[in-house]
Amino acid sequence: MIKCKNPEGIRTTMNILYKIFALVYSALMHRLEKKIGYRLTFTAIPETWINGWMIFDMEKSWAKHGMKAQGVNYFTVGALVDGTSSRFLRNEKQYQSWLGAYLAKFRQSKDFTLQDHFDLAVADQKNWLGDFGDPHPYYEMPETNAYDPEPINISGYSGKLYWFSGGSSHTDVGSKSKNFRNRILMALMASMFNNSNPMLKLKSRNFLPQIIETEYEKVLLKGFVAIIELAKDTKIVFYGNGTSLLDKDGKETKDYTSILKQDILTAFRSAKIEKI
Repeated sequence: MIKCKNPEGIRTTMNILYKIFALVYSALMHRLEKKIGYRLTFTAIPETWINGWMIFDMEKSWAKHGMKAQGVNYFTVGALVDGTSSRFLRNEKQYQSWLGAYLAKFRQSKDFTLQDHFDLAVADQKNWLGDFGDPHPYYEMPETNAYDPEPINISGYSGKLYWFSGGSSHTDVGSKSKNFRNRILMALMASMFNNSNPMLKLKSRNFLPQIIETEYEKVLLKGFVAIIELAKDTKIVFYGNGTSLLDKDGKETKDYTSILKQDILTAFRSAKIEKI
């Protein structure tokens, strides 16, 4: 076996490369925001989630699922517990929770349905599950499970707030979650989070499940979606969810969503939308 003579030096070099990536990629995302014409900032993230965010170009991810749109995904995940995001801890309220928003500019010219907006998240979730090694990424988010909307005002823009009563999904916790490719992806994501908030000192391992108790189990994701129409083809779709655990017969055993409701709505209402 060949041993590395300077593992610390390699780690230092890799960390420098990750930081450079974060700076370059952030600049590219700001350029994309300018192209779309808007920028979003979460100004008051409750301590439930990590106080920072990832920004990601969604065009290719959406295209894989047949959607033609430019867009940026802004998101964060559950706060750390003993060095691991609570997103991956089954007994924490933030288990499988998302908080974020899509800035999307559709390339089609049509009247967009509620399902068109929900499908942005469906494609995103399936891509994420694939990165975490799920051999059969699965998520359903039918518009029929959305209740009649309420008005919501975010940063001076009026929109509609929907309560979504649940869609089946696999989790991202399984035997292949810590595959090599995903370790690299999570290291890059950690650098992006650190770039959004210099007080953070996140690393790849913070975004990987350290204890594998389940194998991509099926759960229900419930939560809130707020849709702001900036122009006929340009939307911001806010999302925030909790998780309902299921027994072997598919019956709900624990629902974390109600615990997260106020934090989700606080984060939505405090977001800043800028025209640029």
